[in-house]
This record gives sequence, structure tokens and C-alpha cells, in this order.
Amino acid sequence: LITMRNILGAVLAAAACGQAAAVTATALGAPIDVWSAVDTLHKCGKIDVPDVPARAFVDSSGTTRMIVGATQYHHMSGPSLFKQTRECAIAFNETGDPDPAHFAGDEFLDSPVAFPNGTVVALVHTEYPGNVYNNTGPGAPHCTIHPYPTCWTVTIGLAISDDFGATWRHARPPPEHLVAAVPYGYNQSQLAYGWGDPSNILKHPTDGYYYAAIWNRNQVGLQAPGICMMRTNHLMDPSSWRAWSGKDYSVPFVSPYTMPPGEAAEHICAVTNLPAGDTSSGCAPAGLVWSTYLKKFVVSLGCGSSFKFATSDDLIVWSEAQPLDIRHNMPANVSVMIRGQNYPTFMDPTAPTALGDKNFATVGQNPFLFWVSIGDSPYHYGRHLWATPFTFTK
Repeated sequence: LITMRNILGAVLAAAACGQAAAVTATALGAPIDVWSAVDTLHKCGKIDVPDVPARAFVDSSGTTRMIVGATQYHHMSGPSLFKQTRECAIAFNETGDPDPAHFAGDEFLDSPVAFPNGTVVALVHTEYPGNVYNNTGPGAPHCTIHPYPTCWTVTIGLAISDDFGATWRHARPPPEHLVAAVPYGYNQSQLAYGWGDPSNILKHPTDGYYYAAIWNRNQVGLQAPGICMMRTNHLMDPSSWRAWSGKDYSVPFVSPYTMPPGEAAEHICAVTNLPAGDTSSGCAPAGLVWSTYLKKFVVSLGCGSSFKFATSDDLIVWSEAQPLDIRHNMPANVSVMIRGQNYPTFMDPTAPTALGDKNFATVGQNPFLFWVSIGDSPYHYGRHLWATPFTFTK
């Protein structure tokens, strides 16, 4: 039976394929080793690894500051994206709150936007692994079955710095710092779920809103798996973000622990046509940029052990995701270190000067793909943050 929905789907698919055929992304050379976690281990005597995509901004002194770490964030700064020094001191540590209703368990500082006065606003990817907090907090035990992909949910919070990232605090005391959550509370039997893994925050080149892509791994209640677009025009207010409804950005996020019963349908995001994936091989939106060369938005996706990218004119309808080949002509001394890979995101070193974007959310024709390699152990090859030169063609 042919329906209008079938026809619309076919039209969107055809349009997406047309976009994909028009744009290619090609690696131009060997990757630059930006940060070796093994070097930090030797220097600081602690395991400190890149476990979120690399983000960066330029402060008022011209120093490039980078956010890339785990639940313990360490300052990283230098004269450019490629020359960064990692500090041993912890600048932001997870709260480790055992109550899932506070959205402050395992916190990963991510997605900053910096302003000239020193204010930096950042999304916080916040995991709640029930097995970690099994015997503490209300409702314990939280995990009586096998941990991940069960006993696990994720939300997004908001952190603020007043000194270009030297110190951080929640935008509001938890749980009021919540930015995004699905309207369903922690359930140890549910496969991994929740809004998390945010892209960087992108300021739209024309409408002035701030956008981010977020990811839900598995169907939960009415919420489909996939990538959701959200936006705000008030970065300092965590409650101001709105998700795409299928028609407009009108869907508010809510705490499932205080939401009145029966209102879940009012807080469901209409996911994009980007690949939804699943727990093991889903596509997380690691990066989101505007290309002045393509005149399009570009999303970079971490899909299990592979990288992909797609383009869009409106952030909702995307081209078919195409592979990003980082291993073409990769030197043997680099490839031997790689057992896995994750967190691909484009940044253009010329953005602060040539493109007027000190938050690196704008790229030209020749950005670098920043990504993380996973080695055989933290003590040998460990994890590395790399930057591979790419070029777009259309």
C-alpha cells in the first residue's frame, strides 16, 4: 500500500543520496600525534585517557585550550591545535552522585563554547552505570544483572567556567543543571539508553541559535534510537534547550523523576535520518561543523570501529553517511598502535583567524580530522589523539 509517508521517505532518500554523491572527504597525509596518554602516564603517574572527542577554543591571550579527557579533566593548552601540553592536576572531577535522579554520576566534560570575557559553557556527558553505584543511594542495589549494556543510562548536563576553563561548576545545583534526558528513569533491565554523546555546540551561521546533536542508543518507551538535534538561544540556561519535534524545535526536556505521569509523549525527539545503529555499532555524532567551502553542515560519526560523515543544508535531512578513511597510506609505525578507534571530529586550524570562529565549529575546504586510537594497553601503545589532514571536494 503506497502512502504519503512512503512517498515522502523516497523523496528524502533520493535527496540524501544526491547530497552524498556531490561531496567527498579525502585524507591527505599522515596523522599528527597531538597527545599520547602513555606520555601522561610517565609524566604524571596516572592513567589519563581521551574518552570524549577533542574540543578546543582560543582564549583572550591567543592560547588554544583543548578539552579532551574522561571523568577527570586535566587542562591542556598550547599555541595551536597541534602543540598542546597536558597538565597533571585535575581541573574537573566527576561528582559521583549515586542517585540517578540527580544526573551527576560519571561526568565527562565536553562541548565548550567560550566568550571573550572568560565565560565558557560546556555540555557534560553524564553516565549512570548502576553496577558502579550498586550499593549506595536510594533504591540500591541498582544492578542485580549483568552490567552494560544493561544497568546503564545517560543524560546531558551543563557546566560553566568564569576563567576560560581554569575552574568549573555546574550551571545550577544538580539536578537543575540538566540539559537533556529521555522521559524514562533508570531501569536496570533496559538496554543502554538516554540522551548522551553530544557533538560540539555549533552556532548557526544565519539564525544565531546554538545547535548540538545528541544520541540515544536503543529504543526506550516511545523514544526511538538515533540522533536528535537540539538548539537554544540562551546557553547559560540548561532548561532552554529544545529538541526537534518533526516540525520545529519545540520539544522540552524533562526529568523523568519529576514529570507528571502520562506526559512522556510530550518529551520525545523526532530523530534525524542519520544511521541510528545500536549498542555495539551505533553512530554517535562526535562532531558538527559548518563548512564555508561546501556551504553545508557536516557531521562526523563514530560508528563502532569505523568513521563516517554526512552533510546537510538544514541539520535535519542528511545525506547518506559516507566512510572517512583514515588508514589510507597510514605509516606502519602509526598503524601498529591501533587496535580500535573512536571520536572523529573535524577542526580547522585557520578557524580563529581566517574564518572568525574561536570555538572551531567552522571549517573550510581543508580541515583536520581529530580522532582517538585505542592501543593494546594503557601501559604500552595506550590511547593517542591524532589529527589527520583532510580535504573536501564537491
